[in-house]
Amino acid sequence: MDKLQRISEAIKSKKKLVVMFSGGVDSTLLAKLAYEALGKNAVALTIDSPVIPRKEIEEAKNLANLIGIRHEFIELNELKSRHLIENPPDRCYLCRKLRDNIVKNWARENGFDVIADGLNFSDLQDYRPGVKASTEDGIWHPFIDFEVTKEEIREYSRKLGLPTWDKPAMACLCSRFPYGFGLNEERVRMVEKAENFLRELGFREVRVRFFPYKTAVVEVGRDEMELLMGKRTDIVLALQKIGFSFVTLDLEGFASGKLNRTREGVSK
Repeated sequence: MDKLQRISEAIKSKKKLVVMFSGGVDSTLLAKLAYEALGKNAVALTIDSPVIPRKEIEEAKNLANLIGIRHEFIELNELKSRHLIENPPDRCYLCRKLRDNIVKNWARENGFDVIADGLNFSDLQDYRPGVKASTEDGIWHPFIDFEVTKEEIREYSRKLGLPTWDKPAMACLCSRFPYGFGLNEERVRMVEKAENFLRELGFREVRVRFFPYKTAVVEVGRDEMELLMGKRTDIVLALQKIGFSFVTLDLEGFASGKLNRTREGVSK
């Protein structure tokens, strides 16, 4: 019995399941497994928040429809939390606790006892405060329990015909700001617009980091830097029109979680 079969059996034993569903590669595979195992007793629950790109919300809708799973939304505005907008080093931990709380309330009100997410075994190799927070909150991590890596999730997704199998990693827009640099909706929207513009130009792996003095630090895949330099003038003009005063390129290239280096005690 392979890992997916074992996970499917574990899901069946839960009888009913809420999947915290973002539409990313991990939660999409989990939602498909849950629906195939439990049918109408599985629900995909998506948090609709200002710090989630609108395109991700729309894609989550389309993916849930493709899978066939029941899909529900909960609205949450983390930018109304005084602690979160200060952007402390434990922001991700605090945010995850907030999200878990509203999901648990929804599950309780709708007759679900078990909540699962798509955190995977590879996530344990990086600074992932969400793992700690969600474990404390009793969220089930089947991909961690059965030691399924990100690479395996992509391969399983490809074999199952899921369009997310090669989807680039995505994190909430708060991750574009160095710790201690305050968050607000205007800044978040600027980042979202800038990243949308770059993706429309054809870049797949994109981050626009927001630094003081309205400085945009653009990250793209190393193999896409030549393309970026060829469109340099258009990019600078577009990002300045969005509201950035300075537009710079990160020569290291795209890397998930790069701003974890701005945490106290982490080498820079």
